[in-house]
Amino acid sequence: MIQDLLKNLGLDDLETKVFLQLLENSINRVSTVAYQLKLPRTTVQSALLRLEDQALVTKVFEKNTALYSAIDPEEILAIIDVKKHKSDKQFEELKQDFKKFIPELMGRMSSDKHMPSVRFYKGESGARKVLFDTLTSKTEIKGYINVDAMDERVLGINKEYVKKREKSNIKKRAFILDSSYARKDRESGKYSPKSYIAWKWINKDLYPFSVEMNIYDGKISYLTYVENDIIGVIIENDHIYQMHKSTWNLLWDLIPEESRSRFYPKGYKGN
Repeated sequence: MIQDLLKNLGLDDLETKVFLQLLENSINRVSTVAYQLKLPRTTVQSALLRLEDQALVTKVFEKNTALYSAIDPEEILAIIDVKKHKSDKQFEELKQDFKKFIPELMGRMSSDKHMPSVRFYKGESGARKVLFDTLTSKTEIKGYINVDAMDERVLGINKEYVKKREKSNIKKRAFILDSSYARKDRESGKYSPKSYIAWKWINKDLYPFSVEMNIYDGKISYLTYVENDIIGVIIENDHIYQMHKSTWNLLWDLIPEESRSRFYPKGYKGN
């Protein structure tokens, strides 16, 4: 049935096989997918290019090697919404059918318990998805932030996100890259007074970075704020999460208190 739904979305048999293979095995090279499916590399490459054109897979480069990943199954619903304009009734029915099978697709996505779940996003819409994912957190968010770069690229999105985080009462602490703009913004007392518990400054000349990183609820998320190239990544894996959380806590304990710009409420211990 899932195969039939993907065909109704416009995928042929090969594209369906490649998409499901990526969904079950996370990020992979073309050659690896070809080996797993026992198909020629060029055949799989052509299918991946078509899937990329349909926004069903994302591509990143690691040392000049292309790595592909299937999108989160729930994002397929957004793709169907775009296609609905062509035939409202047909694609509305398809959307409802996909909703029924989202749990099964998600199950395939996490079938390998030892493989991290890795999701990739691009552009401002991707930045929004990555930021808003932290609103599911049941624990304190721990982050690294370049305020200058963030506000230059996604100021409106971040303002919307902060309002929702405050309403959710999700607490956050972060290391912030030091700059006159960031100091003025954060020390005005107007920025997220309900949810931003504390932050410490990082010397931007000694330790520069332009990536926002958030650590929360078994996940690590990254957002690049480089020129107009916004790329988001969400990794879900307990071992990777614990390593980053411990490293963050170590750095927080090592940086002296005079670098802290806000103090916890009485009795707050974090988590």
